[in-house]
Amino acid sequence: MSVNPPRIHLVLLGAGRAHMQVLGSLARQGSGHLAVTLVAPHPYYIERAMLAGYVAGDYALEQLRLPLDRLIERSGASFVPAHVIALDPDGRRVQLSSGDALPYDVLSINLEPALERERIEQAMPGARANALFTHPLETFVHLWPQLLALAGERALQVAVVGDGLPAVELALAVAHAVAAPHGSRVTLVAGSAPLLTDPSSALQRRLLARLKQSHITLLHDQCTGIASGVMQLASGATLACDAPLLATGGGTPGWLMQAGLLANDAGEPLVNERLQSDSHRQIFIVPDDAPAEVGPVLDANLRTAVGGGSFRKAPGEPPRLRIVSCGSGQAVAAWGPLGLEGREVWHWKDRRDRRQLAALFAV
Repeated sequence: MSVNPPRIHLVLLGAGRAHMQVLGSLARQGSGHLAVTLVAPHPYYIERAMLAGYVAGDYALEQLRLPLDRLIERSGASFVPAHVIALDPDGRRVQLSSGDALPYDVLSINLEPALERERIEQAMPGARANALFTHPLETFVHLWPQLLALAGERALQVAVVGDGLPAVELALAVAHAVAAPHGSRVTLVAGSAPLLTDPSSALQRRLLARLKQSHITLLHDQCTGIASGVMQLASGATLACDAPLLATGGGTPGWLMQAGLLANDAGEPLVNERLQSDSHRQIFIVPDDAPAEVGPVLDANLRTAVGGGSFRKAPGEPPRLRIVSCGSGQAVAAWGPLGLEGREVWHWKDRRDRRQLAALFAV
């Protein structure tokens, strides 16, 4: 008489790129004695690298938003459509918006950036009622066509709030999309610090020039409130604004900060080079800024956590090559002090993004 070993439950929270690579690996290699559950609010994967292209009109929605059903089925995983409410790392349970408490043996977290709306509302009163948030992506990609249609009826004053590369890329895409037929204008409200101090000087210089060429007003000020048709700034000035877009940097979701994991002073869980929580080694967390190469490492380390073996070290440095679309069928690429821009760079980025997206679902 043979006795089947108990199945180990691996829970994947979030439909991020690394989790798509884990599911793809399970589809190709099999799950063995693993029971796998994917938890995400929607059964779709949205490619963030192609989001600005969608806003600019270079992609249709179905080209960057792909259904997960086929990948989930072939991987042998189960899908639970829910939000996470709380995490109990000692009891090894995840509380879901469905009311279920989902147990796990090994947990992996790969979420899109979290915009804590209550915190944003405190910093920018009126944001929840008047602004369009770029996250969650599922909501943004469905609301964007409504703003675009409005720009087709009359000239709009659009304000993009954010100080990072995603905000710059979004502002360039929006400016291209809404310029015709009524000459809508875009302002980038980028905070008081110099814009793009972290990327290479070549990228900073070229993108600042692109903002100017696209007639985007760059304001070194902070948004402190949003009302209908107007934005309040920290300097005391007001900005006429028909459509505020919040592209501020995401953070760690509140439920994860409150889970009791060992964390830094900002409340963000500390993660080692294996992507494990420093205090709960059965929990793996993919940082929001992790490079694309992290997926295979996460997959290998999850299998090691379940079945034993040697852990792999995750790539820690962000890629030196930066490619940013500029919203007009052109893009900027920079590698340290070296830079290129133009239509050929856009075609290069387009081919790369399409190829990488296709590879995620090639099972």
